[in-house]
Amino acid sequence: MLMALKHMTMKFVSWQPGKIVFGTNSLSLIGEEVRRWGTKAILVTGRTFARKYGYTDYITKKLEEAGLKVTVFDKVEPNPSAETVDKGAKAVVEFGADVVVAFGGGSPMDAAKGIAVVSVLGGSAYDYFYPRVIEEEVLPVIAVPTTAGTGSEVTRYAVITDTKQNKKKVIVGYPIIPKTAILDPTVLKHMSPELTAWTGFDALSHAVEAYLSVKADPLSDIYAERAVRLIFDWLGDAVKGSLEAREKVYFASMLAGFAINHAGTMMVHGLGYYLTTKFNVHHGLANALLLPHALELISEKEPEKIERLGVMIGVGRSVEFFVRELKKLEDEVRIPKSIAEVGFKEENLDEAVKESLSYERNLQNTPIPINEKVVREVYRAALKGR
Repeated sequence: MLMALKHMTMKFVSWQPGKIVFGTNSLSLIGEEVRRWGTKAILVTGRTFARKYGYTDYITKKLEEAGLKVTVFDKVEPNPSAETVDKGAKAVVEFGADVVVAFGGGSPMDAAKGIAVVSVLGGSAYDYFYPRVIEEEVLPVIAVPTTAGTGSEVTRYAVITDTKQNKKKVIVGYPIIPKTAILDPTVLKHMSPELTAWTGFDALSHAVEAYLSVKADPLSDIYAERAVRLIFDWLGDAVKGSLEAREKVYFASMLAGFAINHAGTMMVHGLGYYLTTKFNVHHGLANALLLPHALELISEKEPEKIERLGVMIGVGRSVEFFVRELKKLEDEVRIPKSIAEVGFKEENLDEAVKESLSYERNLQNTPIPINEKVVREVYRAALKGR
């Protein structure tokens, strides 16, 4: 018994305060879920999707039927800027909203979280970027994800673009985790094959990075392992249009969000941000382009957990086999072969390395020391391609 106690290493803190409403047609419940948190709602969404497919009117109607007053802020762009967050916060104050409803992919959800902070605490989104950690109470957020990738509906992160430095920044804190996440798989029917692939790889990258993170714990491992298995099993069919498969990846994305709440992300995200800010590459696609090359490098010094990933997907305890299957999945869902295909050139290397090294919050979670040589090696491998 004493020996068993001596070797116990299980230690973690879990904070998942949100309610999850998952299932077909769960969007119809949005009125009753939102009215638990306020009486005047602002619907934060993107510029086209919600209106194009009738969701803006549908959600507004459901909220009004539940007795809420509603205004719409549909100015959120991909990779939302701090300035957009500030405009949304101003709209909240002018309307007197006491609850924020986010509908869309990661961008509207992240913007909504930022709006919930700035509208209560004042100032600008620029005032709340990490290393500032939000501990104060902010407006409640109710989130409805329309893609299967970011997991933002359950995370304590809001990724916002600092347009002054052309960098991705993050607002972070447990109070910004949405109070309720409504995951209705029927909204995924509008996704293109490309977006399905890209967001699916965002979720896969979250799961793998959290699993390998130096902050990983027994609970984050459970979330990550399940997410990895689901995505390998179902992403191919999801890209082909299967709604059942999209539902499975949707669930995996949520699990991966739980995983990064515990463990964060690592070098793949830190390097991927450059591709997004410099070449306007979708965040999930940027992760996909870098993930296998980062894993090959990490495996040279830390093979054990990557070997376990191979076991999870049924190819055996092997780094080589896992990375091979990862590349096969990228081929199947038509991820470009290299970062050259999205505009990256040899001449961008120095700038990319310098920029990526500034994302210390991500890089420090990597299970190997990250320096200029390591970052350059990953970019060179990604430039050469799989």
